Amino acid sequence: MKRKTMTKTGAILVSAVLLGSTLAGCAGKAGTSGDVQGDPKPETQAQAQAEAGGNTDSNFNAQGLPIINEKETFTIAVPQRSTLKAASQKACVIAAEEATNVHIEWVEIPQSGWQEKINIMFSTDSLPDAVLGDVDIARNYEQLAPLDEYLENYAPAVTAFFDSRDDYPASLIAPDGKIHCLPIGDESTQNIIDSQFWINTDWLEKVGKEMPQTPEEFKDVLIAFRDEDPNGNGVKDEIPFTFAKAWSWGTAMENLFGPFGVVENEYHVFTKDGKVTFSAGEQGYYDALAWMHDLYKEGLIDKDVFTMSDEQYSARGASGDIIGVMAGYSGDECSVDNGAPGEGRYKAVPVLKGKDGTQMVGINNVTKTGGFAISRNCKNPEALVRWYDYINSSLEMALTWGRGAEGVWWEILDENGKEVPEFLTMTAEVLEANGGYKSIPEYRNAESFAGTTPSLWRNEYDQALQYDDKWPHDWKLQAVKEQIPFGVIGLPAGTASLENAERRAILIADIDTYLQKFIADSVINGIDDEKWETHLKNLENLKAEEYTALCQEYVDSYSGK
Repeated sequence: MKRKTMTKTGAILVSAVLLGSTLAGCAGKAGTSGDVQGDPKPETQAQAQAEAGGNTDSNFNAQGLPIINEKETFTIAVPQRSTLKAASQKACVIAAEEATNVHIEWVEIPQSGWQEKINIMFSTDSLPDAVLGDVDIARNYEQLAPLDEYLENYAPAVTAFFDSRDDYPASLIAPDGKIHCLPIGDESTQNIIDSQFWINTDWLEKVGKEMPQTPEEFKDVLIAFRDEDPNGNGVKDEIPFTFAKAWSWGTAMENLFGPFGVVENEYHVFTKDGKVTFSAGEQGYYDALAWMHDLYKEGLIDKDVFTMSDEQYSARGASGDIIGVMAGYSGDECSVDNGAPGEGRYKAVPVLKGKDGTQMVGINNVTKTGGFAISRNCKNPEALVRWYDYINSSLEMALTWGRGAEGVWWEILDENGKEVPEFLTMTAEVLEANGGYKSIPEYRNAESFAGTTPSLWRNEYDQALQYDDKWPHDWKLQAVKEQIPFGVIGLPAGTASLENAERRAILIADIDTYLQKFIADSVINGIDDEKWETHLKNLENLKAEEYTALCQEYVDSYSGK
């Protein structure tokens, strides 16, 4: 393996990419926007652009660099990432301007006021040339430029990427059938599964149990944790299993439904083979709740589940060696021995297998539904599309715009002619030598655009990512990769019609409130046939059937039915 000497990155090798619950191999190539080989000579640029049906402005170049012959200024609104360094001072911005002649005046908006400020911009039609950040596309797409033709004529890197993925550009299509927003941010593998169950492996060893594979084995392990004093202090203070909520980011018990053939999530539906199923109306939902109540009545589940605040739950995890299994985003949220981090000692419980062999885990969409939108006020949208394409033309760009300068937190390896990203361990000494920063987030937010970057960190990059030999083992990443094959999404990423989205929002508000109470009552007090029949009637009154039909309508429109 050799380190790659960075000059200008050439073609992008597209490797295995992730969609929904499976890893699908797709091959493709995309040349960089800055590759001038074969470009028309300067005196023929206008002619070539006219033949392509595009911009005939002699100051604009349809291919090659610079994008604009004489520098032009564009305004872009962006959430403020750091008070230590302005967006205009970031090295990636300066380098891009030198290469493209596109000068950006950044309108940095504090994160806390982003939504209010953007809403005012839309309502008063005072939008900048572009917005880099969250935008309600269903509500505002008419004030944004349609980008389809610009992408076709001026964005070879982006269109090649779209050709390599089944989820793009479908997830970006607005209710009018056009693309008004392009993907930004981070398709990191770790974020595909939020909530997992982290089990104390020291306790497993002390009670002589193997990692549980089924609901029955899981219960058996919890009984041993309750009865056999695995922390060895002679006090019956062990909490076999704890979680905070029914569904949420990180701390939920939602995946306990999996071995019973359903998944729970914020949508309360799951989608398989294009069919939407409302989880809480299925027999598996009843069976899962009955099993969970059995755990609760035997003292295997923390008595304070469903009532703890986030702060109280964090205190549970940091309260010493008393937790057997804990729901969390990573094992680091579990602490042992006076608060020492638990990841490594706490490992993820595998996706439990039901009696009929069913294994299901809820996963997030890796797909991004937008983030970079050009307003209709922009006088030269072609230039900004080319600018976006340039920034998304290489692995090097994605790393620079999202993680800072090469050699500090990352470098690129050359493995048999293929570019492979590697993360480098960031020590206090490295941070001090590269700006005097106190933490990795502080460095990243100051030196790059972090998670709000116009360069999409593609899942293909993340799948190929390596770590240097000082990097600690990533148990979260390992667990996600092992569990992805059993993944089921709630709803595919995309933009519904405003009518569909608003009606669903109204219905789900009441459904949400009801199901939180129903799940808590069923786990704590039990569930029987009479209660279940009442529950089904309640769902009928809450218009769960209409809600499911609206979800199906959205999925069908997404798939072009």
